[in-house]
Amino acid sequence: MKRSTSKQTAPNRHYPHIIFGLCVFMMIAGCSGSDSEARSFTDFEHIEAEYLETIDSLDWPEGVVLPERLEGEDTGASFQTGYGNTLASNLWESCWIKEWLDTYETDPERAEQALEKAFDMPYMGEDRCDDATRNYLRENIEKAKAGDPSGFEESVKAN
Repeated sequence: MKRSTSKQTAPNRHYPHIIFGLCVFMMIAGCSGSDSEARSFTDFEHIEAEYLETIDSLDWPEGVVLPERLEGEDTGASFQTGYGNTLASNLWESCWIKEWLDTYETDPERAEQALEKAFDMPYMGEDRCDDATRNYLRENIEKAKAGDPSGFEESVKAN
């Protein structure tokens, strides 16, 4: 049998080129499809206004005392647009969870219905929230519908 005299290319010689090409592809794919709103940044004053506007637009449990300003944030920092909305929405969710825990034995349907609205709100959208977080809330709501407060109790303790 005759041996080929042509030079054979080592298989791993092309790996750096393939890896580089994949990295470039992933960078391009990661940048495409995202809108400029999701990537824009703003200052504290705009985030505080967004926070307070969101608070004003939401349905809150009776008796909740709402903040008049956004506290606990670095006023000189830069924030991603939507951050104020997300903070206010998280506060809304927390208040309704506490409301459910306070009333689930006497009026369980009230908070359940409010929390179902969460999945239609921007803070639960794919651009701000991951599947695991949405699933966690969904599982806790399902437990609550079955009369099991453990998921909401765990959430309150963790937060």
